[in-house]
Amino acid sequence: MPEPNEIADWDAIDVVCLCHAGMAQDAPNPPKFYLNQILNLMFGYLSVEGRKEVEEYLAEKKYLPPLKLVAPNEAQANEAAQIIIND
Repeated sequence: MPEPNEIADWDAIDVVCLCHAGMAQDAPNPPKFYLNQILNLMFGYLSVEGRKEVEEYLAEKKYLPPLKLVAPNEAQANEAAQIIIND
Protein backbone atom coordinates (compact mmCIF):
# COMPACT_ATOMS: atom_id res chain seq x y z
CA MET A 1 0.00 0.00 0.00
CA PRO A 2 1.45 3.40 -0.96
CA GLU A 3 2.28 5.96 1.70
CA PRO A 4 -0.50 8.44 2.57
CA ASN A 5 -0.28 11.68 0.64
CA GLU A 6 -1.68 15.10 1.53
CA ILE A 7 -3.87 16.72 -1.10
CA ALA A 8 -3.68 20.48 -1.54
CA ASP A 9 -6.82 22.31 -0.39
CA TRP A 10 -7.36 23.91 -3.78
CA ASP A 11 -7.23 20.52 -5.50
CA ALA A 12 -9.72 19.09 -3.00
CA ILE A 13 -12.03 22.04 -3.69
CA ASP A 14 -11.62 21.53 -7.45
CA VAL A 15 -12.48 17.83 -7.12
CA VAL A 16 -15.60 18.55 -5.05
CA CYS A 17 -16.70 21.27 -7.49
CA LEU A 18 -16.12 18.95 -10.46
CA CYS A 19 -18.19 16.23 -8.76
CA HIS A 20 -21.06 18.65 -8.23
CA ALA A 21 -20.77 19.98 -11.78
CA GLY A 22 -20.80 16.44 -13.19
CA MET A 23 -24.04 15.66 -11.34
CA ALA A 24 -25.75 18.96 -12.15
CA GLN A 25 -28.66 18.75 -14.58
CA ASP A 26 -27.51 21.89 -16.38
CA ALA A 27 -23.85 20.86 -16.66
CA PRO A 28 -22.42 21.96 -20.02
CA ASN A 29 -20.45 18.71 -20.40
CA PRO A 30 -21.26 15.01 -19.93
CA PRO A 31 -20.29 13.37 -16.60
CA LYS A 32 -17.38 11.57 -18.29
CA PHE A 33 -15.71 14.95 -18.90
CA TYR A 34 -15.74 15.73 -15.16
CA LEU A 35 -14.51 12.25 -14.23
CA ASN A 36 -11.54 12.73 -16.57
CA GLN A 37 -10.79 16.11 -14.99
CA ILE A 38 -10.81 14.51 -11.51
CA LEU A 39 -8.63 11.63 -12.70
CA ASN A 40 -6.10 14.06 -14.16
CA LEU A 41 -5.99 16.10 -10.95
CA MET A 42 -5.60 13.13 -8.62
CA PHE A 43 -3.22 11.07 -10.77
CA GLY A 44 -0.50 13.64 -10.14
CA TYR A 45 -0.54 12.79 -6.43
CA LEU A 46 0.23 9.12 -6.97
CA SER A 47 3.66 7.75 -6.20
CA VAL A 48 5.40 5.32 -8.55
CA GLU A 49 4.04 2.47 -6.40
CA GLY A 50 0.54 3.94 -6.54
CA ARG A 51 0.69 4.18 -10.33
CA LYS A 52 1.78 0.53 -10.51
CA GLU A 53 -1.18 -0.40 -8.31
CA VAL A 54 -3.54 1.42 -10.70
CA GLU A 55 -1.90 -0.36 -13.65
CA GLU A 56 -2.48 -3.73 -11.96
CA TYR A 57 -6.08 -2.79 -11.08
CA LEU A 58 -6.82 -2.04 -14.72
CA ALA A 59 -4.83 -4.96 -16.16
CA GLU A 60 -6.56 -7.49 -13.89
CA LYS A 61 -9.97 -5.80 -14.34
CA LYS A 62 -10.45 -5.70 -10.56
CA TYR A 63 -13.34 -3.27 -11.09
CA LEU A 64 -15.51 -6.11 -12.42
CA PRO A 65 -17.72 -8.06 -9.99
CA PRO A 66 -16.72 -11.66 -9.28
CA LEU A 67 -18.04 -14.24 -11.72
CA LYS A 68 -21.04 -16.32 -10.69
CA LEU A 69 -20.33 -19.93 -11.57
CA VAL A 70 -23.23 -21.99 -12.87
CA ALA A 71 -23.64 -25.67 -12.01
CA PRO A 72 -23.62 -28.04 -15.03
CA ASN A 73 -27.06 -29.49 -14.18
CA GLU A 74 -29.48 -28.04 -16.77
CA ALA A 75 -32.29 -27.28 -14.30
CA GLN A 76 -29.86 -25.61 -11.92
CA ALA A 77 -28.22 -23.79 -14.83
CA ASN A 78 -31.56 -22.39 -15.96
CA GLU A 79 -32.40 -21.29 -12.43
CA ALA A 80 -28.96 -19.69 -12.03
CA ALA A 81 -29.35 -17.93 -15.38
CA GLN A 82 -32.66 -16.45 -14.22
CA ILE A 83 -31.00 -15.21 -11.02
CA ILE A 84 -28.17 -13.62 -13.00
CA ILE A 85 -30.58 -11.99 -15.44
CA ASN A 86 -32.85 -10.66 -12.71
CA ASP A 87 -30.02 -9.32 -10.46
